[in-house]
Amino acid sequence: MPDEHGISADEQKALVERMLASAAFRRTRELPGLLRFLLDNRDRLLMAKDIQVEHFRGQVDSPRFNPGHARERANKLRECLAGYQAEKPEETLLCELPNADDIGGYQLRFRRITEPVSACRRFWAAHLESGKEIVAVADPLLFFAEKEKMFRFMDTNIEGTSRKAALAELKKLHAKEHRDTLIPGHFYIDVGSVIASDLIREFFRSSGVAVPLLLDKQASVRWLKASPVVIGNARTNAAVRSIFGSAAAESFAYRLDEAKFASIHVRNPNNKETDALKSIGAKMDADGNFETPSAELTIGIVTRMPNPRGAGVITFIASDGTFTVKQMAAALTDESQLRAIFTQTGWRLDRPVPQSFEMMFLVRLWPGDIDDEGGEATLLCWRSRD
Repeated sequence: MPDEHGISADEQKALVERMLASAAFRRTRELPGLLRFLLDNRDRLLMAKDIQVEHFRGQVDSPRFNPGHARERANKLRECLAGYQAEKPEETLLCELPNADDIGGYQLRFRRITEPVSACRRFWAAHLESGKEIVAVADPLLFFAEKEKMFRFMDTNIEGTSRKAALAELKKLHAKEHRDTLIPGHFYIDVGSVIASDLIREFFRSSGVAVPLLLDKQASVRWLKASPVVIGNARTNAAVRSIFGSAAAESFAYRLDEAKFASIHVRNPNNKETDALKSIGAKMDADGNFETPSAELTIGIVTRMPNPRGAGVITFIASDGTFTVKQMAAALTDESQLRAIFTQTGWRLDRPVPQSFEMMFLVRLWPGDIDDEGGEATLLCWRSRD
């Protein structure tokens, strides 16, 4: 007989068999048996003690009896179910294992997906549902021009657009290159930021929202009253530097190092963060700064926070590597990559993402010695808060 959602027992069993044949379950040993046990007992609400006795053959009178083992396995099973959903976004049936505290015990629940749940839509919902204008903000870079040549120093930037201030900064940092005949200006944005902004704007365009591109080094009234996606970092953008130096950003731990390129500062790094960075060969100094071992290993940060001016949210995409921001934007607008990120973080597609979070990505540049390219962005670690 079909369940309350009209899903027959045969459909439920067929779904379970498809899940057991997937990559999400092939890597496990205990979970396939647990899933079949819960399927056979789907008409019951089971406590952890019941599962430990009936499935794992635990003896209640044994001093080693541990219902916590069943709870831990159930949590792992829940992750695998989400992993299958990310692996097979075309699946029309969904199998879930709700939290036992929410429904009074463990019990598989099945439902039919009438509309595919979009990870991209879920990730960007805070912007789409803000009721505010969404704008993409890119960071124009300071160059110095003279006749047939133009150049810039990555450590030479100013707040605002004053030509006098730009020349003074060049003279202070690179006196040998300074000449009064140079014409300073914010002429370009890097190609990675261009592509990143195009990817983000195209996603919103596909959702029926036209998103303008602003080139802005100062937090203009327009984007502070909006719900902006900002591509740029604190080293080159005064507005970003101001926001990350404010009380609104005090709780965020991931910052690009102010002095060294290809370096990141992590405030009070936890074991997972330290292990993730050390796994790519990054070395940590006494101040919590991690430096990657080679130029091809680049780090990027994605930060989401409520707009300090009280309007919508701001999402920041920042890195020292031009193609790193491109690959992060690609990951955040690609359904398959973003579903994998949801699985890694444990975020659920049927619930809003945390109001504030920060993510750290690794991008390997020049994969296979291919110039002007970067590998897919890999999520190294993250922190979130509701």
